[in-house]
Formats: sequence, C-alpha cells, structure tokens
Amino acid sequence: MENSDVVIRLEKVSKSYGDKQVLKNIDLTIKKGTIMGLVGKNGAGKTTMIKSLLGLLKLDSGKASLFGEDSWDLPGEIKQKLGYVPQNVNGFDGWMTVDALLEYTSVFYDKWNKKKVDQLLKDWNIDPKARFRSLSEGEKQKVAIIMAMGHEPELYIFDEPVASLDPVARRSFIKELIDLNIESGTTMLFSTHITSDLERIAADVAILKDNELKYIGELSALKEKYTEHMNLEDIFLELNK
Repeated sequence: MENSDVVIRLEKVSKSYGDKQVLKNIDLTIKKGTIMGLVGKNGAGKTTMIKSLLGLLKLDSGKASLFGEDSWDLPGEIKQKLGYVPQNVNGFDGWMTVDALLEYTSVFYDKWNKKKVDQLLKDWNIDPKARFRSLSEGEKQKVAIIMAMGHEPELYIFDEPVASLDPVARRSFIKELIDLNIESGTTMLFSTHITSDLERIAADVAILKDNELKYIGELSALKEKYTEHMNLEDIFLELNK
C-alpha cells in the first residue's frame, strides 16, 4: 500500500527517443510538504522527467505516480490536486483576454479562488483585459503561474517557471511559494537553472546528469559535502565536469 505521505514517486523510470536515452532507471520519492529542486544542464532530461510524472509521456519502463495513482491514468480527483506550469506557455489560446482565459480555466476545477487570482494580477501588473498573445514572455509566464495557482492545488510542478521573469518578479513569485508551503504544507517540484532562486526556496535537491539522478537529498548536506564557501552554482559546475 502506498505511503499516504508520498506525493511523487518514480520507480526505475526509463525513457528514450529513438536511439537517444534521456532517463535511465530514475528513482525519486517526494513526501508531502517538500519543496524539491530539480537541476541539470539543458537537455539533461528535466522536462522529460516532469512530463513522465504528469502522464504526458509513455514510459519505456518503470512507473510514475502522483498521490499513489499511476501517472498514465490519473483520475479526475488527482488532477484537481495538481498545478502545473510548463516551460513553454505559448500553447495557450492567444486570442483570449487574460480574464477570459482565467475564467475558462476555472471551469475545470471544483474550487477557484478568484480573489487571490485578481490580487496576483494586480500585484504582478497584468492587465486582465489584454489579449494573451499581446503580452511579453515574462507576462505570459506570470499568467501561466496564476492559472496554476487559482484552484489552490496541493502539488505544484514547475518546469523552469521563472526563466522569463525579471529579478523583482522572481522574488515575488518565490515569496508566494514559500508562503504557500508554510501556510498549507504545499508540495512542490521546482525545475530551474537559476541556482540562486533554488537556494532561496528548496531545502532538498535532485541533480540530473547523464540520464541519471546523481544526487537526491538535502541541499545543506550537499553544500557541506563540498565546502560551505561554495555556492550552489559552483557545486553544479563541479558535478558536471
């Protein structure tokens, strides 16, 4: 029987595209309330790993599950618990206005915190009457984040969610996530290449290199293993030599 504290589990997950192996025997367990940072070079397989968890890719072997349910066949009640921000947000209906897009999204969820959504739009300076396709890349990313937050999920999965955000917006977003984690015990898997952001938010880290997870554990323990004087970026560079 699945441990009720386990929110994310990957067991011996492998995935290839043709002759190119992207994931090899990946094992990962994330418990409720954890903020786990996922790091690796571009092309290391982070997005493939996330899509495997979400049931968007068929695995070659192994098993991916969320809240104890097979990712390939997630029931509706599990999807209600999930908020996902993809790396590429240009697939949304660009002709719609921001408020129409958010209203359309809200229909798919049993609950929707419109007050919070409206406050985030205000805090992040997004014009709700603007058409999505007219927004800057950073503004589009902000809207995607708000869409994921509107139904107040128990689990967030972020694939490079701050890549297009300016430093002020990144800090505001990270503060929002930290507050969510403290107030509600929300679980998060946060993929990013911006190591300074990761150090602000994640207590645990998984490092993906050469198709495999080379480290899974506390960020503080990783830093202590090398030297307390090395920052996270220097450690990643050392691991990727």
